[in-house]
Amino acid sequence: MNSLQSKKYEKLISVAKPICVNIPRQKRHCSLVVCKNEIIAIGTNSFKTHPQAKRLGYRYDEMHSELDAYVKVSGKKNLHLYNFRFNRFGEMRIARPCKICMPWCMAVFDKIFFTTREGLERAK
Repeated sequence: MNSLQSKKYEKLISVAKPICVNIPRQKRHCSLVVCKNEIIAIGTNSFKTHPQAKRLGYRYDEMHSELDAYVKVSGKKNLHLYNFRFNRFGEMRIARPCKICMPWCMAVFDKIFFTTREGLERAK
């Protein structure tokens, strides 16, 4: 990874981390939608329901962070998704989109990245 990419990831992490650690749930997920190197939407997982969550088959119709972010930018093109998850100590954890999210995410996002314990990884 070159230093320009590293600075970009550090910026995204600096936005996502404080949001994640303050989510009042055990699993703290935050999704950033980026277009032309600008964050255009932020989503978090929540107990809030949404008609799209029901249509997609989410358990209890709860919002996943990917959907929460995407409904804010629906219809835009050239989007990149960055999924973050941090534990209560601020350590990165795996935030790969679930089996329900991944198919529709791959259809609407040009690139998908998610955190692991080692850093950011691109979904293939």
